[in-house]
Amino acid sequence: MSMIPPAGVAGLSDADEPIRQSYSGLYLAAPRERVLDVLGELGFTGWVGPQEGRWVVAIAANARGSVASNRRTIDTVTQESAAALDAVVLAVEVDREERLRLLAWRGSEERLRYDSDPPDDVDEAAIVLDEFGEPVMTGFEEPDHEDMAETLLELCETTDEVDDPDAIISPVTESTNETLADILAEELGESTSESERLKAILRRLSLPRWIVASVSLPKRVPGGPDKEEFTYLGRGKQGASGRFAAAWTNRVRKKAKDPQQRR
Repeated sequence: MSMIPPAGVAGLSDADEPIRQSYSGLYLAAPRERVLDVLGELGFTGWVGPQEGRWVVAIAANARGSVASNRRTIDTVTQESAAALDAVVLAVEVDREERLRLLAWRGSEERLRYDSDPPDDVDEAAIVLDEFGEPVMTGFEEPDHEDMAETLLELCETTDEVDDPDAIISPVTESTNETLADILAEELGESTSESERLKAILRRLSLPRWIVASVSLPKRVPGGPDKEEFTYLGRGKQGASGRFAAAWTNRVRKKAKDPQQRR
């Protein structure tokens, strides 16, 4: 989970390799004014889109790392905003087109964690030997994609039926008969990206799909709302004060990362 234009393939490098983009955002099932208030209190930095039916989409300015004040990550903002709104909040994170993460909370309850490429962090202590001296992995369970799909469909108040089969073809198997669980479980090929998988997931959930092109912000998002419909928050503040707060934060971060500044 090809797009027009394909997210993550915004251009070619000198080596004629596709540019691997990263982006992250939130789907918040709440009135937009409440979303702005809550994200403002959390010190979120990014763009908040218009109300689209039940949902408001917020795009983090920093695709990887902290997205709000006090070094809050997208995971933390998902949890805290869902609790504050007492609503469903779904986080989406694409890392260099090679990894897709989904996180969903309803109120104060975590409902789902999905990772298309989980890190290999199995502890050696979790490896035991069977009676024949062969290693047996413990403490690891295969992800239940059927259960994940059911949870997502429930949270988004939709079904897994295909209304327009031709528009639902998976980028991986090119099958019109796939379920959401199949899409979550698919192995990507060399010619496909996580944005393609994500777009297929969002179709199934009837969610706005323009997030896959959100790397174009603050310019116009292809297939998305007009740029005038977005509200930019800088550390939770709107307008000039928000832009100044975000610029100052970026300046401090750059100085901290520059070894010349630490001498």
